[in-house]
Amino acid sequence: MRKLAKYPTKLFTLMVLCFIGFSSLLLLISGIVYYETYSEIAYREIRTTKKELLDETSRKLSNYVAGIQDTAKFLVTNTMVQQYLSSAPDSEYDFVFKSRQLFEEFRKLATVKEGLFSIELYTDWLIGFPTFQDEFMHPMAEAQAQGWLGRMEKADGYWIESHEYPTSGSAVRMVSYVHRIIGNRGEILGVVKINIPDIKLLEILSKGTVDDRKEEYYVVMDSRGHYIASVLPPGMEAPKQAEDIAREVSGTKFSVIQSDSNSQYWMLQQLISKDVLKQSGKEIRLLIIGLLSALIIVSIPLALWLSRKLTSPIYGIVEGMRTVEKGDFNVRMKASNIQEYLYLTTHFNRMVDRLKALIGRLNQEHRNRREAEIHLLHAQIKPHFLYNTLDLIHWRALDYNAQEISQMVQQLSKLFRIGLSNDNWYVTVRDELAHARCYMAIQEYRQNFSIEYVDSVPSDLLDAFIPKIILQPFLENAVMHGFRNRDDKAVITVSLAHQEEAGDRQLIVTIEDNGSGLPEGFDVQKTGGIGIRNVMDRIHLYCGPKYGVIVVPREHGGTKVIVKLPLIRHEEEMELLTRSFAHEYDSFGG
Repeated sequence: MRKLAKYPTKLFTLMVLCFIGFSSLLLLISGIVYYETYSEIAYREIRTTKKELLDETSRKLSNYVAGIQDTAKFLVTNTMVQQYLSSAPDSEYDFVFKSRQLFEEFRKLATVKEGLFSIELYTDWLIGFPTFQDEFMHPMAEAQAQGWLGRMEKADGYWIESHEYPTSGSAVRMVSYVHRIIGNRGEILGVVKINIPDIKLLEILSKGTVDDRKEEYYVVMDSRGHYIASVLPPGMEAPKQAEDIAREVSGTKFSVIQSDSNSQYWMLQQLISKDVLKQSGKEIRLLIIGLLSALIIVSIPLALWLSRKLTSPIYGIVEGMRTVEKGDFNVRMKASNIQEYLYLTTHFNRMVDRLKALIGRLNQEHRNRREAEIHLLHAQIKPHFLYNTLDLIHWRALDYNAQEISQMVQQLSKLFRIGLSNDNWYVTVRDELAHARCYMAIQEYRQNFSIEYVDSVPSDLLDAFIPKIILQPFLENAVMHGFRNRDDKAVITVSLAHQEEAGDRQLIVTIEDNGSGLPEGFDVQKTGGIGIRNVMDRIHLYCGPKYGVIVVPREHGGTKVIVKLPLIRHEEEMELLTRSFAHEYDSFGG
């Protein structure tokens, strides 16, 4: 507690509250997103599973009603039924006999088919005879009175929705299938009506009874979407069409799923409590709440510790010093309303400003000294070649006529124009090759042996930039040292190519000759030749320490020089590289 009391109370408290608030908000949002995503997936999976089960149940129910329809079709196409109803009875005895035959035929099928309550026959065949088996056989006028006969004009057979059916005890709700009997001449002989208790029809949906499924509610529709039967929650009216049920359940605790529509099957709609669909999410919700609470509690001591660290003024000063040690003098400490911290930051910023100014002066002095060194290196290489060439002109003037001397002077003029015309560090590959050709042309006049010089450069590299006068010293060594004691033809080739190494674009210059090769124990890093040493120093100064020169013996005799340079295609890249290496030896960044 004593340590905590030393820290500024307002800032420390703010850090703690912000950290706890932010972490709590982040955890809460993550929990909500996870819960909503999980609930949505679970809800979708449950509905899909319920839908598959409902489709299976719909097919099961449709198979049953298809059997009922087949039974009706069997009766209406029965030869005995059509034969008896096609002609009026000859006598009362004949009527009673045939009526019993028809009753037995119908009763036999009613007892065989599961769930059938009764099979009735509506026909005018019985008119004119005494009432007999009135629970089985009825006149067509009764069918007309019940209101379903009119639909026979549009279909031979159809289902009648659940309706009250009077019995000896009490009324029972029935679902009926009716199919007309057509004679050989196309006349209507009667109508078969098969009655099924709707409760029996709904029990087919499961192994148990409807009472055992108190929380499961169904609506049965025919293939055209007409209502057949239903088990619905109290207070909900039976819909007439398939789309009506959505309006009925709107605003209630139920959700509707429907089996696939099919012209061959009945459709089922099931009402599922929304609580059932969301029940799987209760456990995950409790788990998320518990996890969030635990994480928030754990974050409190973490917030105290982290806030104490973040508000420590010494920590900020140390970080600033580390930045200065890396050479960045642009770092500034922000002012604070805490007196001690404000005093430290003010003096720290003042110290950095003074150091930056001092280092700036040192860097400028170093750059001036470096420029002088570069000019000195240029001065070393230029007179060296100039004196040798003037000496050559002198001896050639003694041996040949003035025209040849004129040609040599012309080549020398080109050589000076390229090499000494400006103070730029870089020239194009095109100019450097022209410089090399002039030099080799002069050497052909000077030497007493034949020289073949060949350069091979891709056209896309001719406008690239390289440090100037880097080919001539190696060409001079090849001519002067490679063929000093030989009189055979000298073949010297220069080739350029580009490559990429670890993301670094490089230009590779290769110089080969068929001369006498390297002396034993030769090391290019220890060579005393002013030309090669000058090239190596300039490459390091202009391009950096990772570029340089490699001199190795050639496989079939002679010497091979490999110069590795950065690939610079545009002046902007050249200027950027020049500026960056102008500060190569700066001790600190300014």
